[in-house]
Amino acid sequence: MAKDAFKSKLARLRRDGAVEAQGKAVAQELPQVEAAPAATERAKSLPAWVGARLSRRKELQGIPHTGGGVPMTSELQRIADSWDTTVGDPAELRVIQRAEGEFAVRETRIEPGYRHGEWDLDEIDAADPAAIARLARDEALGEIDLRRAVFLDTETSGLSGGAGVYVYMVGLGWFEGDTYVSWQSFLRHPGEERAMLAEVADRIRMGDSVVSFFGKSFDRHRLEDKMKIAGVEPPFEGRPHLDLYHPFRRLTHGAYPNAKLQTMERELLGFRRAKDLPGSLAPAAWFDYLAERPHRLEGVFLHNHEDVLSLVTLSAFLGRAVAEERRCGSALAGPTCRRAAALAETATTPEERLRWAQEALVREATGMDRRRMQLLRAELLRRAARRDEARAAYREALEECSDDRIAVDLFAGASMLLEHALGDLTNALAMAERAQRLGVRKGLAKGQLGALEKRVERLARRVP
Repeated sequence: MAKDAFKSKLARLRRDGAVEAQGKAVAQELPQVEAAPAATERAKSLPAWVGARLSRRKELQGIPHTGGGVPMTSELQRIADSWDTTVGDPAELRVIQRAEGEFAVRETRIEPGYRHGEWDLDEIDAADPAAIARLARDEALGEIDLRRAVFLDTETSGLSGGAGVYVYMVGLGWFEGDTYVSWQSFLRHPGEERAMLAEVADRIRMGDSVVSFFGKSFDRHRLEDKMKIAGVEPPFEGRPHLDLYHPFRRLTHGAYPNAKLQTMERELLGFRRAKDLPGSLAPAAWFDYLAERPHRLEGVFLHNHEDVLSLVTLSAFLGRAVAEERRCGSALAGPTCRRAAALAETATTPEERLRWAQEALVREATGMDRRRMQLLRAELLRRAARRDEARAAYREALEECSDDRIAVDLFAGASMLLEHALGDLTNALAMAERAQRLGVRKGLAKGQLGALEKRVERLARRVP
């Protein structure tokens, strides 16, 4: 079985290598491209591997597929069928000329007062950079100015990485004074890639920072890979990058079915998309366009545009999370217990951590949040030498549950309190022994069990 698994992995690596070689071959041709072919010649001038894929898609007409490696479920098919198709270039495109060639862009300018769901775009002015840095756990964001940031979202020809995947649309957003600019670059042909990537890199450099949603794991790496292949210097190194996925997952963990962008915008911003073409259908839309078939690219443009707008208002929300209220004074939406727990976990001082841990318990946190906050409160009280309060906190938490993983740390902490603060060596040993036995049952790591064993042995020698 191991041998078969190795052969399977080797086969995948060979396929990935072939795709990368194809991508490099395409990249070598890019500097010679001066303009995209006319629509009627587009399919004929595509790189060989792209043309082969389009031909394969033609053979699959009527067979469920998305074009991006995602199975076409009945729900996705229903959504796709709800969108009208168009033929030819998307509307409102203008051509950008560069030394590297040309590409197309759609630009939308949004004046002050625009509301995205229940939030105004200009609420970013009330965002606290310290709150953003704290919840993102990134000190580099401590002075972020969202009006000087570039908001980033991409659409690709597939979810996997490598040179064979095209980033065919890059949505950027930024502020010019009070006006918000939505800038969506678009590849009418793979030969426009280098010019588009060069322009995207220049525009990202114009901002002081980058804001994305899951972009540190996806969008940034896709762009960096493609830029390096195309001979374009990536703009991300040394530039603060706020990836909203991680702080919002921290703020809402367990409250919603998932931590996707559309879940966050719906639950926290009150923004509900009237109609949306899922990102999983974006590859098929582009491949249909390249093959000069009816396509749904207008749905992709709208999806990308609304994604980037949500980055702005989610940033504004994040910057108000510590204050727990909006600029107008109204309370933030979202799970208040989980928010308090997140603020306890990310606080930088013991006093602040204790305040928010106690607040999470007052708000009746449940499940593992409650157990973690009970442990955190007890440990902070012990370290602050508040003996009676710490003893009561350990007792309350262990009376509630003495048989879970958190209980191991509670028994160990209670042992430390009894030994060092109260001088009760007999009961300190008893607590340490219970922690050790429970740790074995819960499968603690060898190092953790070793530390508990040493504690038991040391206390056993000291007990009369």
